[in-house]
Amino acid sequence: MDGASFESRKIYEKLQVTPEPENYSGRIPWTVQQQIAATNGIHFLNAVGHLKEYPIPPIPIKEAGGQKLFLDIGNGWGRWLVAAARKNYIPIGIDLRLEFCSVSRTVLKDNGFNGYTAVADLRSLPFLDNIFDVVWSFSVIQHTHYQRMTGCLSHIQRILNPAGGYCYLEFPNKNGLHNRLGPARKFAGTADDYDSWDVRYYTAREYRNIFGRFFDNFNYYNHSALGIGVLPGDFKYATGWINKAGILMSRSLTRFFDVIPPLKAISDSIYISCVKQIKEKNDDRENISKFLKAHAANPGNNLNLVHILCCPATQGPVRLSEDGTEIISEKARLAYQIKNDTPIMVTTEARSL
Repeated sequence: MDGASFESRKIYEKLQVTPEPENYSGRIPWTVQQQIAATNGIHFLNAVGHLKEYPIPPIPIKEAGGQKLFLDIGNGWGRWLVAAARKNYIPIGIDLRLEFCSVSRTVLKDNGFNGYTAVADLRSLPFLDNIFDVVWSFSVIQHTHYQRMTGCLSHIQRILNPAGGYCYLEFPNKNGLHNRLGPARKFAGTADDYDSWDVRYYTAREYRNIFGRFFDNFNYYNHSALGIGVLPGDFKYATGWINKAGILMSRSLTRFFDVIPPLKAISDSIYISCVKQIKEKNDDRENISKFLKAHAANPGNNLNLVHILCCPATQGPVRLSEDGTEIISEKARLAYQIKNDTPIMVTTEARSL
């Protein structure tokens, strides 16, 4: 499948597995109900359609002091955007699916916060240099081809604030206790398929070598054992004794690994933390100031993002069209469409000027 058709299919893909029931009146949007097992893990399978509240996990990043910008790569239905907002960050997310970008802003508002989203491909992040204080991603980048992953990492390095900015990214560990017995072998044959979204597996040593091309201060930490997406609060929402037993076993072993740090080498899921490699001066303070001023005046306007966006084709500046329907890149001679108040910052979807 060529790149354009692949991206278009993902952007406009409808996420509802089954139609919303006519009498559905739950607080949780049906898209979230239907996608919960896909985004949060198969142990949520029996909870589909029955969630009474949003399962928002705690996020293991520093509390924000002041107006700090947080980016979630692959924001899904918005759980990590809410988690970051609870730590006083201004949450910004990208996802290749337009529906996720829209629903995640609804989830933020339902939880008393405002945030921003844009449709984008992680291999070419559409943001200006040096602006994010934290770049986060959970169970997303590992689904991409090696070239997409390294392209993403190079852009993370570019957009991180040189004054203390860092990334905190979750990945599976090829040497994980459970992974090496099955999953890492099962999907090895699809690793070279550029458009496959199967999970790719690397060892901690391989991650260190890959990240070392872009970042300093590589560190990795135990996230979970006996599973790559099991979180501390999952037990509350899962149903069925098999799911609950699996979560209990995973979290118990994870806590044991925390007590003996060298055991992180066989964790199935790890967090990787790094800082910007090049400590240049942050020269985008003017654009950040414009964004923060617009955010303070009208935090519900998703198009405030235009102040910190760049053209994914050239990394050059962009502007909002006079009628507010497109994001214009003069340098690339491209116009990026806006749908549902969401910029579609993907070059294959742009029109030529």
